[in-house]
Amino acid sequence: MNPVQKNLKRVNIFSPDRTDSGYVGKKTVPKLLGYVYAEVFPASEKISGERRGQTGSCGATLILRKCAGVSCGDLAGIYGDDPDSRVTEIIRSPNHITARTVRL
Repeated sequence: MNPVQKNLKRVNIFSPDRTDSGYVGKKTVPKLLGYVYAEVFPASEKISGERRGQTGSCGATLILRKCAGVSCGDLAGIYGDDPDSRVTEIIRSPNHITARTVRL
């Protein structure tokens, strides 16, 4: 078995879809697009001081195949089946795609 494939994890990819809320306006509901296999590198939690107090932000870096159809703004279910992260940055290399995420 290839050592790279041993570290791959299944990640569900969702698209933020807008539907009627039943009252006034629309609400965002995640729509499942499919799944990809990625190597996941969790980032350490960063605490920043803001006007409202200290806030924590953490995310992960995903290493994907170059033909993966992931784009900025997509939601990802890294730590479960439901979406828990948002893709904020895509870096395309000749051999792979690097996607950076932040936790919701």
